[in-house]
Amino acid sequence: MSLLQTTRQPHVPETPHTAKHVWWRSLLLFLLLLLSVVLYSLLIKVTPPPRAPTALFTEVWIINILPYLAACVLVLATKPQVGRWYWLELGLIFAGAFIFRLILLPLPPVLSPDSWRYLWDARVFLHGYSPYVTVPNSAILQPLRDAQIYGHMAYQEVPTLYPPGAQYIYTLSYLLAPSNLTFLKALFLVFDMVSCAVLALLLVRKQLDSRRVILYAWCPPVIVEFAVQGHVDAAMIMFMLLALLCATSSWRGSRIVTGFLIGFAALIKIYPILMLIAVVRRRDWALLTSCFATIMLGYLPFLILGHGQIFGFFSTYASQQGGSAGIISLQTYKISASLGYSLADTVRQQYIVDLIFVSAMCLTVLVMRLLKNISIEAATIVLIGTVLSISSHILPWYTSVLLPWVVLLIGPLWTHHGPSGRVLATGTAWYFANTALFQYFYPDGRNWGWYYLFVYDVVIIGLAVALLIGIWQGLMQLYRRTNVTTKVDSL
Repeated sequence: MSLLQTTRQPHVPETPHTAKHVWWRSLLLFLLLLLSVVLYSLLIKVTPPPRAPTALFTEVWIINILPYLAACVLVLATKPQVGRWYWLELGLIFAGAFIFRLILLPLPPVLSPDSWRYLWDARVFLHGYSPYVTVPNSAILQPLRDAQIYGHMAYQEVPTLYPPGAQYIYTLSYLLAPSNLTFLKALFLVFDMVSCAVLALLLVRKQLDSRRVILYAWCPPVIVEFAVQGHVDAAMIMFMLLALLCATSSWRGSRIVTGFLIGFAALIKIYPILMLIAVVRRRDWALLTSCFATIMLGYLPFLILGHGQIFGFFSTYASQQGGSAGIISLQTYKISASLGYSLADTVRQQYIVDLIFVSAMCLTVLVMRLLKNISIEAATIVLIGTVLSISSHILPWYTSVLLPWVVLLIGPLWTHHGPSGRVLATGTAWYFANTALFQYFYPDGRNWGWYYLFVYDVVIIGLAVALLIGIWQGLMQLYRRTNVTTKVDSL
């Protein structure tokens, strides 16, 4: 709830200032950049071969969070400068973001084989087959098999999971560089750097410190998941941020472009369609028409190619119950299992609970957006959190989508009004995005209790405290208004 009250708090621009002896900040940022390069070089050295244990790799990866955390503290604890020192610090941030990703790009995806499936889907599509219908181990696709892609791919017995927008990106990469995984990951690197640039521009528009982009640009989970593992979420994040950039612009045609960008983001991962709730206005027909036309045209080739079958493995994947499920999904499953319901009844009840919860949150956010009681950024992160809470799987790279909105919403934890529930909730989202990688320590699905304690329980407590702070401050604000009205009436 504290996130929902973000626009009720006065916006305080972070004005640049001049100060003496600021060189030490740039020097410290540069040293942290060098330390990160050293640690990423160490990560390269401990990269295991495919299907080998990855514990050491994950441990070194976690150590990389330390200089990242120090750099974030440095940026958030200091005010932006003017002139060359500002540009030097911002340049170091973007240089570090690019260097970290570039040196990791040649590494094979050792934690997830998903990116190999991306190339396979493109190959299948370009040969005239629907990846939503024809499974990889089908005899008809035997001429397409090879050791490079097919041999590294998992889930060879099921159709693809990825929506059409993702398929178009895979196909573009395959056309430019066939069977080249490094090129595909390089394409994601470009998308990721565009996201960093858009974030910096959005911060400038909001009169906030553009150095805050470091929270996303230097984040080790984001860097490894996109530069090493090559997950398509990098493209989805870019389209969502571009949609926000257009939604907050006033040039002619911006609403049509915004609808297209949201529609294409929803073609990569389905849930960005909820961003419509955050950006829509009354009688916003251009936005809605553009969005849904983009989605329909995106699905059309696969509808024809697959004779109407476009969901592939998605429905099965969504109905599975894993240890990494969202908190709403986990609790529904736990309660249903304790009452002795069958698996089919449990899944059905989960769908009902999910539908009620998502509908209630969407309606609440929509009303508050129309009343201008919540910002687009806060509305979006609330909707993303809602989706994650009911998801049957929350894999570590899924949480990267939270970080751009954290960059745009984070601020001082304590203000002259007291503690900020909004910032605490935002910080909780940042914590979740950075600790979800501990899931890699439980590849066999055991000992989830420690993961829930360290990740889920901390997040729940943080959000609960933020909610209590928001309720308390709301009550105090109502009390002050009532007290002022009473005094005026008495006069």
